[in-house]
Amino acid sequence: MSRKVIYPLVWTTVFVASALGAFLFLRTVMAPPPPDPTRDRIQALIDEADQLRKTLDDSRRG
Repeated sequence: MSRKVIYPLVWTTVFVASALGAFLFLRTVMAPPPPDPTRDRIQALIDEADQLRKTLDDSRRG
């Protein structure tokens, strides 16, 4: 194969590989974190404590 054919193929391959690498990197970096069951449990406990506090405040007033 002549240089006229090889150079465009090489640069096209480099470009496609770079674009693919950038895409995979950004997809990995920007992916949302997996769900954390501990965080959900802590939030549920906080919500329950807020509800209990509200109930206690209402019973003291009424």
